[in-house]
Amino acid sequence: MNKPDLKIDINRASVKKSALLMLLLLSSPPAVSEEQTKNQALPKEVTIRELLLIVREKSPRYAVTRTQIEAAQAEVVAADVLPNPKVSYGRYDQAGGRRNTQFDGPSQQNITVEVPLLLTGQRGARKETAERRVEVAEADVETQYNRLIRETWRLFAQLLAGQCRVAVMEDANRELERLQTLIIGKENAGTASRYDVMRINQETQSLKARLESAHTDNAGVVGELGVLLGFPNWKPQAKGILAAIGVSADLNALWMQAEQNNPELVSARRETIAADSGLERARRERWPVPSLLLGTAFTDQPYGNTTFAGVSVDLPIFDRGQGGMARASAEKHASVLKHQLLLAATKQELERAVDVLVSRRKTLFKFEHSVLEPLPTLKQMAEDAYRLGQTGLLELLDSSRSRTEIKLNHLELVVGEIEAELDVMMASGLLVATLEEPT
Repeated sequence: MNKPDLKIDINRASVKKSALLMLLLLSSPPAVSEEQTKNQALPKEVTIRELLLIVREKSPRYAVTRTQIEAAQAEVVAADVLPNPKVSYGRYDQAGGRRNTQFDGPSQQNITVEVPLLLTGQRGARKETAERRVEVAEADVETQYNRLIRETWRLFAQLLAGQCRVAVMEDANRELERLQTLIIGKENAGTASRYDVMRINQETQSLKARLESAHTDNAGVVGELGVLLGFPNWKPQAKGILAAIGVSADLNALWMQAEQNNPELVSARRETIAADSGLERARRERWPVPSLLLGTAFTDQPYGNTTFAGVSVDLPIFDRGQGGMARASAEKHASVLKHQLLLAATKQELERAVDVLVSRRKTLFKFEHSVLEPLPTLKQMAEDAYRLGQTGLLELLDSSRSRTEIKLNHLELVVGEIEAELDVMMASGLLVATLEEPT
């Protein structure tokens, strides 16, 4: 009679354990992925300086770019390693002919050690070339880093401008809603027609659609920025004032800066130096590498032992390193031509960027003083004329729409000047220098 009760107790205990386990699983927090942890550590709002520091210190894309330096440094380690010695073993056994009767098992065994000797400086030349390649890799990484900074800054300016567009449209929407209230009141008083109410309603809905489109555009820029830096789930907001950076437009001073700090020119100069090292290495490699041979030979019956010492070296009759020298000379010639081409192209690009910047600054200056400054006065005049019955609703809506478009055009002009400044900074090598300036 006790056995059924025991089974019931066991079943109840199992049910309790299962329920407890299920409760623990449901109450435990969900696992957080590494990507989510990274995104949680990033700020929700960033200034341009904070964003560029994130690019250098936390961006996976920049981290991947820096692996080029690690690969080049590994080549330095490989170039500094001495060649391995070789050990050979052989055994001679009598296979035929008359056997020596003095011992039953005629055999001879040989052990030889071969040690290559780098006597003509090959090792030093290889290491020197590898170290110069590390410098080239560092310059290449700096070039890619500058492009990443330029693109990041451009997207930040677009995002900040997009947020300003949203603010302008929200102000315009509030103004239309105020006018809508005014016109509905005039309709109730019998001084406005039904058409005026329908027209203001249509204008309000049209502006709201543009406002939603602006929000969507901002979301697209945020996503593009996150993907660019390697944070696809990060959705930051830009913080700061949309204004020009203030880059100098002095072409001569900028060109002097570019000759020293432009990453592409620095990389081209280092490639020329590395090509010189490669040419010297090819000269060293033309010499054959001798090997020191040490060995012993012994027999077992009767026991006998002899030692062996010698030198082995290739005879440079056919291959005298012509291919390596030709390849190194071609690389040197290509690096010189590339440097000259980059000098000309960079100077031309800098001149173009400065001309565009000067033109955009003039346009923005004229626009701000001739078009933007009179806006408050024009707004007051349009509303007064409508209240006094001197103009109709269409003129009032046209004035409101014109003011909104002028503010949006002003934002486009500011963004255009910022992008022109970024082009100048990119060509002159000022991007990193600006980032390293104290706040």
